[in-house]
Amino acid sequence: MQSCDYAQAYNSGYAVTRRFLLSRGASPPDAEEIAQAAWARGWEHRNQLRDPGSVGYWVNTIANNMFRARFRSKAQSPIDGVEAPYQMNMEEIEVRRMLGRCSSRDRDLLERSLAGYSSEEIAKETGITSTGIRVRMLRIRQSLRGLLAGAT
Repeated sequence: MQSCDYAQAYNSGYAVTRRFLLSRGASPPDAEEIAQAAWARGWEHRNQLRDPGSVGYWVNTIANNMFRARFRSKAQSPIDGVEAPYQMNMEEIEVRRMLGRCSSRDRDLLERSLAGYSSEEIAKETGITSTGIRVRMLRIRQSLRGLLAGAT
């Protein structure tokens, strides 16, 4: 792929990649950073692209993998042995509380999804189709929304 072709693909596809990441649950700053990194990595490895017409799809795949890798990586160790001050993570507490309201089967699916696994990866592990996983996740989210709406 020529550099001018890649530049054209970047100009038309960068915003799409950013929106794609936002739809996957990335925060706006994370979506911006990952989209830039994915397009840069695509540029570095453009010789591996087999179909120049699918560069946007290819870069979105790179971006999705980078986004999921953020959740799978272990917490960073303290820098130079300096202990970080303890901070209570209220979001984690709320997530744990919501998971406690789910059945064990639903909780298992949610935990895998929160760990960054795709519906296809979960489907391979559970023996359910990826479509079935997505439908179950939709129903679980709707149920949790209903619980949240009733709690307020």
